Amino acid sequence: MGSNSRHGSGVSQAAVKEVTTRPKPISLTPAEIGNAITEAREPIEVESWVRYPETTVRVSGRAVAWTTTAVWVEFTTHSGATSRVRVYANAVQRR
Repeated sequence: MGSNSRHGSGVSQAAVKEVTTRPKPISLTPAEIGNAITEAREPIEVESWVRYPETTVRVSGRAVAWTTTAVWVEFTTHSGATSRVRVYANAVQRR
């Protein structure tokens, strides 16, 4: 028979956060990002608020491009996957 795992799962808070944010992040639409996209020569280390269908989370990532109103933020999830999302510029701060 299988084992009984009532004595705690050993799951970290980071793993729980990852499971609750597994869907893709919500990115801004082309109408929201504006024109004149500037690509970073070198990614800039940032902290950013990222929206998901279920919640909003603060991530550590890299700004890879921007306009006057939006920033493309690339970040690595707990599972090791890389996500890229467009967020409003005021949701981003340099680290």
